[in-house]
Amino acid sequence: MKDRLIFLLVGCLTLVGLVGCNEQSEFVVEQTQTITKAFEDGDMNTINNTIFGTSEIKPDGKLSDVWGESTDEEKGVLACIFQYVRIEVKRVGESEIEYEIEAPNMKNVFADMESEDTDISEKDFLQYIKNYIQSAETVKSKVSLGYIVTENQLVVDYQNEEFINAVTGGILDAYKSLYSEILEKYERGEE
Repeated sequence: MKDRLIFLLVGCLTLVGLVGCNEQSEFVVEQTQTITKAFEDGDMNTINNTIFGTSEIKPDGKLSDVWGESTDEEKGVLACIFQYVRIEVKRVGESEIEYEIEAPNMKNVFADMESEDTDISEKDFLQYIKNYIQSAETVKSKVSLGYIVTENQLVVDYQNEEFINAVTGGILDAYKSLYSEILEKYERGEE
C-alpha cells in the first residue's frame, strides 16, 4: 500500500512537471512568432528592434542609404534581403529555440562584384546589390538560440552573429572578408 502511494505521488508530480513544461513551450512558440511574422510582413521596425535593439539605427550618413537603416528603410540593402527571408521555428527545447532560416545567398556578393571587373560607382552600388539579391539562390541555415523566460517575457539573443549572418544570407561574413582583404592590401601598401 505504501509503495502504491509513493508511486502515485511520483506519477502526479511528473505529470504536473510535464504540463508546466508544455505551457512554457507553448508560450515560447507564441512569442517566437513575433520575429517570424515580422519577416513575413516586412516589418522593419520590429526586425530592427529585435536584431539591433532599436528601431532607430543611425549609421554614417553615406552608409545609411545603402544599408537601409535610415528613415527610408524600404530602399536599403537589409530591407531588400529581408523581404526574401523566411524563418521557421523547428524546435523549442527547455532552453533553446532552433530556427530554420532561408535567405538569398549573399556569401559571394562582393567577390562576384570584383570578378565582373567593372567599376561600380556609389550610385550604382545599391542597384548592383539589389539586383544580386533578386537573382541569388536561397540558402537554408539552422540556428539555435538560447532563451530564458522571466516574468512572462521571453528573452532571446537575436543579436547573435550566427543568427544575423543567417538572416542576411551570409552578407555579414562576406563584408568581414572584404574588410579584411582591404585592410591587408592597405597594410601591404597596395591601393
